[in-house]
Formats: sequence, C-alpha cells, structure tokens
Amino acid sequence: MRKILFCVCFLLVCCAVYAQHTGKYKVNGKIEGMESGQVVMKQKTAEGYNELGVSDIKNGQFEFKGKIAEIQSVQLFFNNQRGSLTLFLEPGKIHVAVKKDSIYYGNVEGTSTNELWQYFNKEERRLESVEAGCAQAYQKAFATKDKEIVRAATRAFVDATKARKIFRNEFLNHSAHKYVAACFYRTSLMQKLQYAELDSLVKSYVGMENNNDVRLITQRRDLMRTVAVGARVPEINLPDVEGKFFALSSFRGKWVLLDFWASWCAPCRREGKHVLELYKKYQQDGFEVLGVSIDQNPDAWKQAIKEDQTPWKHVLDQRSEVAKTFGVSSVPRVFLINPEGVIVAVNLHGEELEQRLEKIFSK
Repeated sequence: MRKILFCVCFLLVCCAVYAQHTGKYKVNGKIEGMESGQVVMKQKTAEGYNELGVSDIKNGQFEFKGKIAEIQSVQLFFNNQRGSLTLFLEPGKIHVAVKKDSIYYGNVEGTSTNELWQYFNKEERRLESVEAGCAQAYQKAFATKDKEIVRAATRAFVDATKARKIFRNEFLNHSAHKYVAACFYRTSLMQKLQYAELDSLVKSYVGMENNNDVRLITQRRDLMRTVAVGARVPEINLPDVEGKFFALSSFRGKWVLLDFWASWCAPCRREGKHVLELYKKYQQDGFEVLGVSIDQNPDAWKQAIKEDQTPWKHVLDQRSEVAKTFGVSSVPRVFLINPEGVIVAVNLHGEELEQRLEKIFSK
C-alpha cells in the first residue's frame, strides 16, 4: 500500500514538474446554473480587451488549454452575463467553479498563483466587511452623543482600517506575490496613483516586462509622466458654451486651475463652490479657472454651469479625449499650472488649494 501511495505521489510531482517545464496549462471549469453557451477568455489592453479563446459549455462544463511563457492574468466572460472571473494562466491544472449569478466570486484552485489570488481577495473582502461594520457602529454611536461610546467606536474603526492596510501592504510587497500584486494594482489602484508612485511600482517589477499587467502599469506610468508635476501642460482646444473653440494657451502668463468635472459628479459641484470663493479673491491678481467637463449631455453641462453660477471659462470634452490625455479616469481632478505653462501641483482640493494660492499671491 505504501509503495502504491509513493508511486501516486511521485507521478503527481512529475506531472507538476513537467507542466512547469513545458509551460502547458489546462483549465477545467464548472458553472452552476448554465448548462450550455460559451465562455470567452479575454485579456485587458489599454484600448479594451483581446480575445484569447472561446470554449463551449456542455452540461455546465468547459475547458481551455494551451501554453504560457509567463504567468498572465485573464478574465472569463460567460454568455454575456454581467461580471467576469479573473484567473491566472500558469503551468499546471487549473480548476474553476462558478455560479451563474455570482461569477465574480467564483473559485479558482490548482496552481499557486491562483490560490494566492483567491486567498488575497477573500481576506480583503473579510477585512472590508469588518471595516464597514465598524463604520456603521460609529454612526450609531455618534447618534447617542455619549463621548465614551463614540470614542470606543472610533478606536474600533481606526483599528479595522489599520488592519486592512497592514494586510494589504504586507501581502502586496511580498516578493513571492508579485504576479498577484501586479494584477491588483492594475485592476484596483493604478488609476489612483501619481507618476512617482507608478514609476516606483514599475521599477519593482524588473524581469516581469512580458507580464501583461506590468505592461499596462508601465503604459499608465508613461502617460502620467507627461502630466506630472514639472511637465509642460499639453494644449487643450475644446468648444465653450457658445460652441467656439478655446485654447488653454490663451491663459499663458496667468496661474490656471485646470478643473476636470461633470454635472453628475456631486463632489465636483461641491468643490466648485469653494473654487468660486478663491476665484473671486484672486482673479484680479492673475488667477484663472478652466473647467473641462466630461459630460456626454451638453444640455446637462450648461444647466449645471447656470445653477452653480461659476463665471470662469468652461469647455466640453464630450468624448473624454482630452481627459484620456491627462490620465483622468475619475472626477474631480485638478491641475495647477503656473504662468509659464508648467504643472506645479495635481489634485489640490479644499484647504490645500486655498493655502497654495495664498502662498502664491501673497508674494
């Protein structure tokens, strides 16, 4: 019996080593609630997705197989169902189990990177749930107006937030977790990072240049370099509320706050009220604001300007082409530009913006 067990284990190890050596992978999947249809494997690109393969679903089962030179993250889409499942192609047998109504939360096992990805996401969700629970408890405690209860609830929330950050940082910075980390940064954090942070991240992935997630992070880094602090601001030439094209360079010689916003963005509208106060205070000293809206509805854009009574120059970036040039994936986002046309600050809001302008115009 021992000899049989030894032989079985030996064969399994040999198969795993062979898979690693040849680069062959095989994905065996089951989807609950979907007997037939298709599964499409795609990989993210800067423009959208590349389709890598299609598998027919038969009796709720599907299969992909092939060779991979380097570990890559991909996504599976099921019969145009909402959501997708992320997994990693790497040498070995990969087992997928997913439910039709919760594709995003499917289970992937069989290879080390996929199991690390599963563990990371489950722990992230658990810690996020704890943090959300503490936030709700704080709101209830605040309503009691009892200082001790509020203080205890505040400590619990701070501790929960800290625990989540510690877990994330320790996991993502571990040298054995680089493929998982690259995928997470690309999907969840890349759009929020500034040039210096992206540059540091890219440098930490030396030797992984052929990994698709690293390539996309590198492309984002290269884009953000062109609109980083110290860079000369790219030209903007867009239609204003009267349909006449206006160029950003028309403001050369003045301090300019370049404000990307939208009528449907509540934080943008709130921030606009504060910017209005600063505009009235410093406009005569050479301070201008250029509002660049990413609205798709021109009427909604014009109505918001009228309601908010913001007197500065407004232009419409209806297709978000200029926003893409500036790496803007969410609003509000602002750039402070000096009279020479050089970006001196990014994403200054509230008191930070007020203090910066006071320092500039008090000289």
